[in-house]
Amino acid sequence: MMRFARVVSCVLFSLLAVTTRSQAQTPGASDTSKFYVEFDTGASLGHKSSGFYGGEAGYRVWNSVSVFAEVGHQGNVGTSALDAKAKTVADAVGATSDASYKVTYYDFGVRYVFNAGSTVHPYGIVGFGGASVTAQTNFIVNGTVVPPESLGIQTGSDLDGTVTKGYFMLGGGVTYPFGKRYFVDGSFRYGYVMKSGDIDNDSGISTVRASIGIGVTF
Repeated sequence: MMRFARVVSCVLFSLLAVTTRSQAQTPGASDTSKFYVEFDTGASLGHKSSGFYGGEAGYRVWNSVSVFAEVGHQGNVGTSALDAKAKTVADAVGATSDASYKVTYYDFGVRYVFNAGSTVHPYGIVGFGGASVTAQTNFIVNGTVVPPESLGIQTGSDLDGTVTKGYFMLGGGVTYPFGKRYFVDGSFRYGYVMKSGDIDNDSGISTVRASIGIGVTF
């Protein structure tokens, strides 16, 4: 996964280099398309690294400003706080633990394109929404995953269960058009899953998505 993240980073830096060169050239004809949709995938980075996939759709309300909605799924965004909770329970019964968070997120927001007349379009993006967070914890004895009930453990939603929480996203990237209506989108996006009042001593979840996407305008 870290190798994939490095590949994504190289692609993003290459797009930024193309952006710098293109801004020094005479801008081409402006794009009259109002809508866009795209599919994204890449690396989800944090205390634990995994992959993610998602989609985004937007509508340009002004020359440089679009409103958008995105949705996606991150495979594992487990935190050190989650690991510590699971370890405390496992240690008490002579077991080890393996805990993870799986997140399905959605958000709505604004995307601002800098120097919208250039060939390559750098942008900033911000969104607010929600996230369905599923905690999964395995307890392991002698290398075998065992049901928590067999160890006298009754887990709560902090270790096993799904809770909906608030979500905030902030990021930036560049898009590069090809063909008549298609484009490549490379971005880094920071996501923060907020604490839940339904879970005692809950903590927020911070992640970074290194993303590559392909989209179409119409």
